[in-house]
Amino acid sequence: MAPKVEKKAVPKKVGEQPMEDKKRKAEEAPAEEPAAKKAEEEELEKNAAAPKGEQIKATAGFNAVDTTLNAIPSLGGKVLMAVNDGGFQYLIAGARANIGIKSGRYMFEVKIIEAINPSEFSSGQRGKVPQPRQLLRVGFSAAGSSLILGDAEDGVFFDADGNFGSGKLRSKVSQKFHREQVVSVLLNLDSSSPNANTVSIFREGLRIAKPQKLPENLVGKTLFPHIAYRNFTVSVNMGPNPAKPLPFTCRMVQTASTADAQIVAESKDGKGEILMPVGFPDEGTFEFVDSFLEKNPSYVELSDRKLQEWAASSGLPKPQQRGGASNDKPSFSYGVPSMDDFSLKRVCNVLAPLTPRKYVIMEVKSNLIESERAVAIKRFSSAKFKKTAMVVMGEPKEDYKKMVHNKILKAKQAKADVDWKMKKATQEKKKEFIAKKKELAEKAKQAEEQRKKMAEEAKAAKAAEGKEEETKEEEKKEEEKKEEEAKPEEKEEEMEDLGEAPPKAELSEEEKKLWFSPKVGNGDIAATLLSKAYGDFSLPEKKEGFDQVKYEWQPEAKSKDYLRKWILETKLTTRIEDLQPSQYFKEKLTAWNAKFQEWQNKQKAFKASGASKTPAGQDVAADIFSVEDVCDIGGGVPLFASFGPEDWTLIQLRYEMHLLQDAFKKDVNDPDRPHIIENHLAFYYGKYYKKQMNPKAFGFTEVPELLKLVKDTVIISEDKQTLESQLSEEVDNLDIFVKMTEESRKERQRRIDAGDETARLKYVTAAPAAPAAANKPPQAATPKAEAKGEKGGKGKGGGKGWKGGKWKW
Repeated sequence: MAPKVEKKAVPKKVGEQPMEDKKRKAEEAPAEEPAAKKAEEEELEKNAAAPKGEQIKATAGFNAVDTTLNAIPSLGGKVLMAVNDGGFQYLIAGARANIGIKSGRYMFEVKIIEAINPSEFSSGQRGKVPQPRQLLRVGFSAAGSSLILGDAEDGVFFDADGNFGSGKLRSKVSQKFHREQVVSVLLNLDSSSPNANTVSIFREGLRIAKPQKLPENLVGKTLFPHIAYRNFTVSVNMGPNPAKPLPFTCRMVQTASTADAQIVAESKDGKGEILMPVGFPDEGTFEFVDSFLEKNPSYVELSDRKLQEWAASSGLPKPQQRGGASNDKPSFSYGVPSMDDFSLKRVCNVLAPLTPRKYVIMEVKSNLIESERAVAIKRFSSAKFKKTAMVVMGEPKEDYKKMVHNKILKAKQAKADVDWKMKKATQEKKKEFIAKKKELAEKAKQAEEQRKKMAEEAKAAKAAEGKEEETKEEEKKEEEKKEEEAKPEEKEEEMEDLGEAPPKAELSEEEKKLWFSPKVGNGDIAATLLSKAYGDFSLPEKKEGFDQVKYEWQPEAKSKDYLRKWILETKLTTRIEDLQPSQYFKEKLTAWNAKFQEWQNKQKAFKASGASKTPAGQDVAADIFSVEDVCDIGGGVPLFASFGPEDWTLIQLRYEMHLLQDAFKKDVNDPDRPHIIENHLAFYYGKYYKKQMNPKAFGFTEVPELLKLVKDTVIISEDKQTLESQLSEEVDNLDIFVKMTEESRKERQRRIDAGDETARLKYVTAAPAAPAAANKPPQAATPKAEAKGEKGGKGKGGGKGWKGGKWKW
């Protein structure tokens, strides 16, 4: 940093004000700024003509439907306050007046009467809070547009910092205005005026900015006075008399002629309405609500996603969506206490029923569950609200399908446009490179020709001097050089003809059959939440407290049938996230662990004895399944004497798959879901055995390929794609798994001996993987890994072996 230079004190002139006084005056009300001096340009606005025609009789104010939930009009709309707690201190409040101007020239006034500093702003949050803390925007907007001025293109405004805004655009055009200053906003729609289709701002009766042109999209529309504010209390004067007259006479909104104004009346019965859409996750519920709100802008959606949109419009950064976030329940990780702890939603639930207006309660999961529907509609008094359930299930109407197809096509076209632009840019760069390369080659060619010309001249000079032999030698070298330098001309690469415009996207046949937009991310409900909730899904009924139940897409009977089929299909395709192994499974696994260890110890002892693996005079292969004692088939020889590491791994896999299917069926105890589907096999295997399946141990990449090695025990059914055991549910004697494994080993060896190398296992680990113990892992010694394995069961070795109380395979 540059060193500070101490300024020398300058003697103060007589009558000159101290610097501190100057600074203080600069921060005071702008009424003392140059705005009070003579305007640089002549004021073009003239005195208003005498009113013609009848004046409006309605009182200018604010209808509930045109105010945000946190806006509180009081004193007949003359004062606007706001809720400034529970997270609402970060959100902009908005209020649009009930009288719109469609022609003529009219004004209204506002004044900041209180600035509020919520305590949480200084509590040191991790996340960013919106700036500025206090905010005021005054202007005009079209009916049905966003209540947050600056959030949409259908409004214009001046703010307290001197900016003029239209949609997302901002530009510094005026002086600032402050607390206790009367600010007048004038809309000129008088076609005969030089300032036609402009909006102007005045402070304390004096202009502080040139007239600003209305955007083209607002010209010809009826525009309503609009105020958006945060942490301010604002007084509003719609007339009939101004608090601060302008340099010219101008009529106020309250005195507008009926020909120049449009009045939006409140609901006659003063009753609000509750709409509750009921539809399945990822089957168009949100899109249906979006299209409904587009056609019916008077309705307000109550949902987590709308609260987040409101927060974004108010300047809060979009929170990072965490693992379990979904469209129905987005993550509220703002790093701001009253946002993260859902205070905002709780306060919203309290405020919404206080004022009768039209609401859409958009909760996909809650709207499908009777008990949660009851909680939601109970908040709204039947005396103040009509309650309607809207069921959107089954095949949608054609207009909805068309909307979905257009949305998919638009997304495809956008992607095609981006891809085309990238290819086009790459192609242009390639053309530039080729052109540059050609240019350099041409220059090199010209240089070579010049060199040849000079060589010829030198040769002629030497010949004239009688040095013919030297010349011949040089000619020979020159020819050799030519041969070396001679290269075949490179063929010019053909460029793909990309055309002058991106290709037109089209829907595929599969996309044309779609009823709903493809799922993105976790979709409407996260899988973990859906797995716990879908069993309670039901259709709404009038007895729950609804005045009406409407079926939008399909009639009641078809919707009920669709619900039944959807729940059944969801059972088969949804994982049971909270499923835990039962005591039955643990006991079976403990017994298996003990038997598995016993067999391994028997084999180890037998090998240590050096006895023959086949009893004299006996052919074990004759009938393996007739063996009564697998630990002694004669002469102390066990049936598993020739098992290698791969055979121990396969016997274990056989039992694990059999027990998994058996225990799953008993633990779930649901006749609609008797089997594990292929896609969930790895998940449930991890749930029960606390380890992961590893088909790579046998050179496979997919679990179904691995299971083909034990198809005598379990298979993946071709029709249902589910795991099915080939054995009875409860196996009385575990010896059957030894017999099947030995039978498979002998058959495999027979094929190898016959020259069929495809029968040889590509086993890449040296030790078997014991199942996770139900209580604790077995502590007995384990068989030593053999690199070559026994005949008929060769392995390569190099496995991980016993580690951490488990066999790794």
